Amino acid sequence: MRIKAIILALGLLALTGCAVNKDMYHWGNYNHTLYDYTKEPSEETFKLHLAELNKIVVDAKKNSKQVPPGVYFELGMMEAEKGRVDLGIQHLNKELELYPESAKFVALAKKELGK
Repeated sequence: MRIKAIILALGLLALTGCAVNKDMYHWGNYNHTLYDYTKEPSEETFKLHLAELNKIVVDAKKNSKQVPPGVYFELGMMEAEKGRVDLGIQHLNKELELYPESAKFVALAKKELGK
């Protein structure tokens, strides 16, 4: 449950902090899938949101935009929740590489994952 709270807090922070320059980042349908997952948490809404996060990464690169802050973090936590901890750590490291200001969140997440 603590992981979900961290994901939600970081997601909301990313949405509010980056609202100024929407052309800089590719958000895809992030707000819709996050809302659905938050409102009715289930395996289906989890998978849909995870798929949307992966799509955001791919589409951002295709469109020469940046992956928004928090997306790699959220991907990492969700992958770890599914038991793919090594992949989760890779995503957390990518978040830290792109957004060094996320260091405290990433360190806390890695501690939570035992890494």
